[in-house]
Amino acid sequence: IPYTKLMHIIAAPFAIFTKTERKPGVLRPTPETEDYVGMVKRSDLTRRDLLASLACMRCGRCQDNCPAFNSRTSLSPMFLVQNIRHIDKILRDELPVAKPYEVVLEEDGGEAEEPVLLDNVLDMHAIWACTTCRACMEMCPVYVEQMDMIIEMRRGVIESGETPPDIRDFLTNIQKQKNPWGEGKFKRDQWVKKSEVPVPTVKDNPEFEWLWFVGCAHSFDNRNIPVTAKLAKILKDIGVNYAILGRDEGCCGNDVRRVGEEGLFQLLKEENVAQFEKFGVKKIIATSPHCFNTLKNEYEGYDVKFILEVIYEAIKDGRLKLKKPIDKTVTFHDPCYLGRYNGLYELPREILKAIPGLKLVEMPRNRNRSFCCGAGGGNLVREYPGQFRPNNLRAKEAAETGAEILAVACPFCMIMLEDGVKSEKLEQKITVLDIIELVYESAYT
Repeated sequence: IPYTKLMHIIAAPFAIFTKTERKPGVLRPTPETEDYVGMVKRSDLTRRDLLASLACMRCGRCQDNCPAFNSRTSLSPMFLVQNIRHIDKILRDELPVAKPYEVVLEEDGGEAEEPVLLDNVLDMHAIWACTTCRACMEMCPVYVEQMDMIIEMRRGVIESGETPPDIRDFLTNIQKQKNPWGEGKFKRDQWVKKSEVPVPTVKDNPEFEWLWFVGCAHSFDNRNIPVTAKLAKILKDIGVNYAILGRDEGCCGNDVRRVGEEGLFQLLKEENVAQFEKFGVKKIIATSPHCFNTLKNEYEGYDVKFILEVIYEAIKDGRLKLKKPIDKTVTFHDPCYLGRYNGLYELPREILKAIPGLKLVEMPRNRNRSFCCGAGGGNLVREYPGQFRPNNLRAKEAAETGAEILAVACPFCMIMLEDGVKSEKLEQKITVLDIIELVYESAYT
């Protein structure tokens, strides 16, 4: 059996027994060796990775839920693991590199150095097609860490200087302007002008209890800024003693880290923590699931709440009254960083159920099987490499439920799914709205 395709029968129990105890929102720690620059060579694979490759039974659950695979990119989490399992044979040219689809794209030019795993386990396009949605790891019955391996391979690419131009621009924008779009960082607080109520900064309200970490998308993106303005009024009316950092707020670094740029993430974290310490921040409200994930799981010592937790508490204790019925059918898209990363599946649904007249229907893929919008892992600001786009696929799935509203709880999902609805010409069938917009409509109109 050890020399046959049935090897997984022996290896699987050991893989299950040695599964990581890390929380889903925490990436694997970087090996503390001077020569480690990411997962570049075969020797950079951990023993657990090699064991997991033997335990893989090729059931295909990982790729069935993978947005990259379903979009027909060259990435398959299953083939990644199988290629690692057979890496020695591949290097000896006894086996070809397994790929789900051959994607023909223009070459960037230049000769790559000897990144063994990149050439023989995944190609360059596959590495960047990963949206870090965690669906592969969530579905794997033997706890293979496919996504973590891809992120470590990205680190190797970043360190080698072979970063694709669009990813390089993404990182440069964040490093210089503290947002993915490269908008001037002095504009971060311009959204306040759209607010009906005053928005206090940490200098205006030094006795604040909660720091509202607004986030990049809610500060700069034109579609999400109205959501931010509505939130400001809600927070004031429910009596939250809060303040914002304004222009001093930086990028949280969640997606920077998952692109593989660990050094920049640590720099952003240090800058943010310095601001937190300067103003005595102990409690944080995050508006984006991406910010929520990294502030809660990768910044130490803070009490972090997602904005919908604050809203739901106000609904339950009567501080926020939902009066106006919204007689429509709604379906909810679970954000990856709220659901699979942090287990908040029912919270958004409870808020939707609390809105009078609103009828909730589910898409076939919901909760831990939710299909990613395609924005994570740096893909928000780049042209997705697949034959199809994850946001288009998800928009069609939402429309097929017959729902009139596609509710979201993430600014990245808002951008991607609204674009998907337009691309598929579904504007007459379904409208993308943030849950905050629905709460606001019921409470104030």
